[in-house]
Amino acid sequence: MSDASERSRELPREVWETVFASLDSEADLEPLSTVCKQFLAIADALRASLSVPDHLAPHLPSLLSRLPSLRSIDLSPFRGDPSGVLLQIARSRLPLLERLDLSNHQYLRLDGLREMGSKFGALRVLVLSRVALLQDSDLVSVAGCFPMLEELDVSYPELSPSARVTDRGVSALSRKLRRLSRIDVSGNQFVSDQSLIALSVNCPSLREIGFRDCSFITQSGIASLIKNRPELVSLAANDIGLAILYEELGDSFGYARGLRSLDFSHSFISDGLLMSVAEANIPLKSLVLSHASGFTFDGIQEIVLKHGGIEVLDFEAVSFLTDHYMGAICEVLRGLTSINVSLCSRLTITTLHDLVRRCPLLKDIKMERTNLKKYGANETDMAANSQVRSLNISHNAKMTDECLGKIARTCPNLRYLNVGYCAEITGDGIMGVLKSCREIKHLEISHCRNTANLCFDFELPQLEVLQAEGSGLNDQQLAAIGRRCCHLKRLDLPNCLNVSAVGVKEAVSHCRTLREINLRWCNNINVDIAVLAWMVSARPSLRRIVPPRGSILSKSQRDFFLRHGCLVCD
Repeated sequence: MSDASERSRELPREVWETVFASLDSEADLEPLSTVCKQFLAIADALRASLSVPDHLAPHLPSLLSRLPSLRSIDLSPFRGDPSGVLLQIARSRLPLLERLDLSNHQYLRLDGLREMGSKFGALRVLVLSRVALLQDSDLVSVAGCFPMLEELDVSYPELSPSARVTDRGVSALSRKLRRLSRIDVSGNQFVSDQSLIALSVNCPSLREIGFRDCSFITQSGIASLIKNRPELVSLAANDIGLAILYEELGDSFGYARGLRSLDFSHSFISDGLLMSVAEANIPLKSLVLSHASGFTFDGIQEIVLKHGGIEVLDFEAVSFLTDHYMGAICEVLRGLTSINVSLCSRLTITTLHDLVRRCPLLKDIKMERTNLKKYGANETDMAANSQVRSLNISHNAKMTDECLGKIARTCPNLRYLNVGYCAEITGDGIMGVLKSCREIKHLEISHCRNTANLCFDFELPQLEVLQAEGSGLNDQQLAAIGRRCCHLKRLDLPNCLNVSAVGVKEAVSHCRTLREINLRWCNNINVDIAVLAWMVSARPSLRRIVPPRGSILSKSQRDFFLRHGCLVCD
């Protein structure tokens, strides 16, 4: 440690700041911050976001004093009364704070919010998703506390007879938040067309709106919204019966000038509606029809032909799609960057081959529960796409090692791969992928049980996350993972019945950057207080441990581990 500290003095602080600022994510700052006091100060000065779980709350005052550049604070993991934490934040000096997340709480404590509003009235983004007892008066108070809000999420509150958000609350909110550009009211069952009209009339800067699972919103309300706000960029709705195309809704797309993202997932829509969208002169970049029905390929094709600049497609569970149809889409949409065709059971390896070959900018592919099995294309027809970073092909039960290997060779620069629940693949197939795709950071092999021949016999310095729930991993393989994966941060092993404390100790001993380990339902592992103490002391980087059989600690023991920076979960 002293040698590292000495070396840090050889370069000016400005040089180290430039190096730290070039890191991929803030998570990379923590291991560097342990090297010396200078590195800790630089890391603190650069940190822009902070998540506050329960065990971090007592240390919040000192943390906030060290993090002057914070822009975002996330209180959604905190399970206590947030008022005290909000008061601490309000009394701190955070000149750049612009985002606060209070999701998952039982109710809003307005005293804490008012204190926050008096100090951070210019807050730009407030997230109140899944707040249990949200009601109209809360929306009015929020608007009064934070009049400069630009983004607000009040989606999916827990509905009750005594607490609900209605048109009255949304209308009052809209009159006070003139700068509002994005709002999500999804899941508020008592919100109707009146709310859409109020938001569109009273919020001149409105650009994005989500109202999924709002049963009282109709085609007429959507049409009024589009006409009143032709600059809308994003529109997201679902469960809306749009099969019968009213002329008003069809005509409204002619008013839209900026619509880039359209989401009609879980809706019953018609070809007529899709053709109205196709005919509109809009800069459409994202189309989501996940789990939608009532239309045919004619409607999709019309949109694709008229809007060749589409970059994001989500056709999950659009069951009529075939390889032939997808080939036609790939031929036109050469600029695709992301596609989801999961649960389209007629799609085979031919579609994946077409996507990789014909869409050179593609980065993200989801083909869960499709029909990937044997590779049908000739080896000479294979074309590598170095842009693909994320591939989710889980739940393809008939996919073979040969098929997986050839897929990996077409996507050599993968960072994320999910082959969970692919029952046919073996350890040889998984190792073949890791040899072809040396940049993988996140690998999921959950419920891949044929891993007896999995042999980690080469270094995997890029791997940071391994999710292997219910897999066939054993102690020997776990020890090899510890030795070969020098930058592993998260190890998920729930329900892995072939591992014991021996393998876990090997992994913990060798993974110097390990932050999280999940051993839930690993019934062959006997973890007592002594083993936990050894894990925390042997691996200071550990921040979270999930033991095999739930809570085994008293409150004082849990607090002891918290003081050492590690949360032992139930």
